[in-house]
Amino acid sequence: MNTELDGKYRITSTSSYQGPIEKKSDGETEIINGQTHRTDAAGCEWTSTFEIISENQVKMTSVADASNSSIDFLLNAPDGSPTRGPVTYETILKLARKGDKIQMSGQIEYGNEVILLTMRSA
Repeated sequence: MNTELDGKYRITSTSSYQGPIEKKSDGETEIINGQTHRTDAAGCEWTSTFEIISENQVKMTSVADASNSSIDFLLNAPDGSPTRGPVTYETILKLARKGDKIQMSGQIEYGNEVILLTMRSA
């Protein structure tokens, strides 16, 4: 049970995606025992796990499922085609701490898309 990262986080992201589907994945989440589950503004469900792999690195695996999302929202498959099916994102995030504050940041490369992700503890 990994509780070292437990707490509430603000998620912000920037994507290289230039298509017609508005991304609405930013928001807030809470890590409990190294895991999160949340629904973003588009109704997409996110389930993520976080594993500390070194003093300054965290492995993040996130599964986004758009099957119950807004009718005008889809995810991108690795080939760039729109999908409502689950999509898995994996990356190694940089872990930084200052006092009781935690920040995890890095980039996710998925298909032709690059996503810059930052998670800051509240």
